Amino acid sequence: MNRLTNMFFKASVFLTFFLAGAASTAFANEWSVDRNKSTLGFEVINNGNTVTGTFATWSAKIAFDKEELDKAQIQATIITGSVTTDDAQASGAITTPQWLDISSFPDAVFRVDNVVPAGGDLYEAAGMLELKGAKVAVFLPFTLIIEGNTAHAVGEATLSRSDFNIGNGVPDSTVGDKVTVKLDLYATR
Repeated sequence: MNRLTNMFFKASVFLTFFLAGAASTAFANEWSVDRNKSTLGFEVINNGNTVTGTFATWSAKIAFDKEELDKAQIQATIITGSVTTDDAQASGAITTPQWLDISSFPDAVFRVDNVVPAGGDLYEAAGMLELKGAKVAVFLPFTLIIEGNTAHAVGEATLSRSDFNIGNGVPDSTVGDKVTVKLDLYATR
């Protein structure tokens, strides 16, 4: 019995070291977003003028290695009520039920399913955006520069507000259906 206990102990020690090594490898390429430098915003045409907006509260979980893109895991969660715009009228309306409906849908989530290289520092991410009760496929091309343990990513995605039932009843001639989402992200590992 003592021999069996000794073998079990040795196997447990080996398994613990093996799992710890695997865990450190799995987490070696996790990135932490620098919220003081990073921005997430959008642009839309409103009555012929470009309106810009930003989300003050959002977070991202990023596991990314240029050499193992098939293992990339990216998820961003955006608090929709943290939106601000540079237009007073838009700021007053954007959180209402007709637009983002922040009381019923307090957050939006973007999950990346696939990242592929597109030459040089350019990459293409494909995923699903859950916003205001809708799930829509989104394509996000971005540039990524990694220097040591610091990364800088800049990307833009074009969305259709009607796909998400945002601004129902407001014609495209008043507020454009196309919304450009802009990401400027700094991260460290």
